[in-house]
Amino acid sequence: MRGKFVMTENELLKKRPTPESVGMGSYSIDSHNVQRYVTPEGYVENEGDVGVSTGGPYEIAFGALLPRKDQCENLLVPVCVSSSHIAYGSIRMEPVFMILGQSAATAAALALDGRLAVQDVPYVELRKRLLADKQILEVTSAAPAQKSSGTKKK
Repeated sequence: MRGKFVMTENELLKKRPTPESVGMGSYSIDSHNVQRYVTPEGYVENEGDVGVSTGGPYEIAFGALLPRKDQCENLLVPVCVSSSHIAYGSIRMEPVFMILGQSAATAAALALDGRLAVQDVPYVELRKRLLADKQILEVTSAAPAQKSSGTKKK
């Protein structure tokens, strides 16, 4: 699906801002090898492996869950999101699907309540409801310091 917004490596690496966040992912950009082959020296190598850190959590755009309204009205797609192959290599994790599923369900409920197409749900209203439901939409501060376990090495 090519949605209202296409998530790419640039958003995951925070090289470009992500509009209208509805959740976050954090797994590394990961794509498995296409094939294994034997080199002339007799070694087995993988072709097509990708493994790149995102450098921490990244936002996922509401528009990546929505097809353009002129193509399909009232469809939310929390799993087969609009993304490049490389971006999907990180977004494809089950916890992210659960996060996006919650956000999609919230958008659907707001659309039903407002008698709107999901594409017409005001993001301000969706964001307010997601935050009230404790959905994390962006990193707002550094992680809290780890507590000591109480054991000391001599």
